[in-house]
Amino acid sequence: MADSKDALESNFKAYCNYGAPQGKKDVITTSNLTKMFKECKLYDKKLTSTDTDIAFSKHVPKGSKTMDYKQFQCLLEECGKKSGCADKLKEKIAASSGPGSSGTTKASKTGGVDRMTDTSKYTGAHKERFDADGKGKGIEGRADIAKNDGYVGNYKGEGTFDKK
Repeated sequence: MADSKDALESNFKAYCNYGAPQGKKDVITTSNLTKMFKECKLYDKKLTSTDTDIAFSKHVPKGSKTMDYKQFQCLLEECGKKSGCADKLKEKIAASSGPGSSGTTKASKTGGVDRMTDTSKYTGAHKERFDADGKGKGIEGRADIAKNDGYVGNYKGEGTFDKK
């Protein structure tokens, strides 16, 4: 039993320090408490995040945004009455592996990026910016540069004047 109490307290401190910008903290915020309950899968039809938010505001002094370990144990007792058993809540939190980073931003695996970067599907003026291999032409593809050879833009017989 003492081992599970130590694990409960160490997980509480781990969630206290999750996302904290500096130093070690011994108090938990409501967002970290909600994160703890979600990751430990404590929410169900009987116990919701609204219930824990209400219990949090009941057990902290007015104006405070943090809760210490003693207040946290009182909160678990109250949430245990709501869900059916406080010991199960404590066991699940003690058995958890601490805060994780689930749902964080990852690299896109959808096909949308491939479609947007496939140069063979470009049309109009954008098509002129790439060669046949899909490599960019650089400034030549973005700007109309005059050749200064004396001929107009689409003249087909370039270089044939002197050969007549």
